[in-house]
Amino acid sequence: PNSAPTSHSAAPYRAMIASSSTSSSIRLSPYRHQGVTALRGAKTSVPCLLGPRLVVTMATADRDLTFYTHSLCPYAHRVSLCLAEKAIPHKREHIDLSNKPRWYLDLNRRGLVPAIQLDGEVKTESLELNYFLDDVFDRAARLTPDGRKEEMQTLIDSFDSSFISAGLQFVGGGWGFRRGAPGPRQVDRMAVECERIERIIEINGNGGPYLMGSEVTLADLALWPFAERYELAMREFQGVELREMGPTGSLSRWIDAMRSRPSVVGLRPDDNKLLASWRRTMRLDYFDYETADVDNP
Repeated sequence: PNSAPTSHSAAPYRAMIASSSTSSSIRLSPYRHQGVTALRGAKTSVPCLLGPRLVVTMATADRDLTFYTHSLCPYAHRVSLCLAEKAIPHKREHIDLSNKPRWYLDLNRRGLVPAIQLDGEVKTESLELNYFLDDVFDRAARLTPDGRKEEMQTLIDSFDSSFISAGLQFVGGGWGFRRGAPGPRQVDRMAVECERIERIIEINGNGGPYLMGSEVTLADLALWPFAERYELAMREFQGVELREMGPTGSLSRWIDAMRSRPSVVGLRPDDNKLLASWRRTMRLDYFDYETADVDNP
């Protein structure tokens, strides 16, 4: 189920894209949220749902955990989702990637996010951090399905060279954006990857709505930050709905299931503000070069 299917449906997508409008009168997401100021700053905290968004309340942590993040980085987003889903008490430090503080470079020589410091030990790399957190904080909700850890990790390992890579090429190549229809090769590849995600849901996930079944797992948290960004970027720059590139509807149902989760709701920036910065910079990773965060994207 992890092999790429033959794309028998790419031609209709090419036609759809060629005729699509990329004007400013786009159909924006109905899910609009205020940023979560409380999710930043050095405070001992645990995420919880209050009203329509995620906030942080004071809690007594069993262990001294600090999370170093940038709230617009898709890799750091993976770990934010894990911490929220598992309700792990932690301190949160937002790192300005355009002006990294000296103390952070001393702590983490590469200066990248995400990183965590647990009981004085610094760890990095988003996927490894999520595996680690799910194992160490095992009293919280488990995000690894019983008996399927290796299967889940194999699936997650495939994302970079499949859906994530295809999406980056579709919206512009590299980390930049490009307006208008992508080339036939990019369209074909994205159609194949969307169909592959649907097959994963239907076969590995027994119909979903999540990638591995009826419960959210680390696989969903690894893929979602990119799917969320591609959905908005494809609508804005190519005039295409990501969910419509899945022929069976499983991709659309997965998107709806993920977007309804409190962790996803609370960590999502305001679409209009984010789009304004994307239009101005034409880069997904613009936050590497200027000060921005989830409240002021």
